Amino acid sequence: MIQYLVKYGVDRIQINDAGKRVLETLHYFYKSKPTKIQLGDIIERSGCSQGGVMFWLHALKSFGVIDFKEAGYFDVTVKSMISDYEIIYSND
Repeated sequence: MIQYLVKYGVDRIQINDAGKRVLETLHYFYKSKPTKIQLGDIIERSGCSQGGVMFWLHALKSFGVIDFKEAGYFDVTVKSMISDYEIIYSND
């Protein structure tokens, strides 16, 4: 079964469990305004490696789900995050 992250009901990208956990973690910490989050907190809550977290942060930014700025080696500031997304499953 393939998982997709669908944005606004139109655009979609394939996502795995690690990407889903990173997205859910960002959604948990984000407070509808620029939010500074320590990478260690994202790594701990999502259960992903630092490389995996950074990969998904950049992939989600490229897809337009989040906008963030690296605030140093150990912090990111999530500037915005859309809420109109869903995870769908397909047997394609």
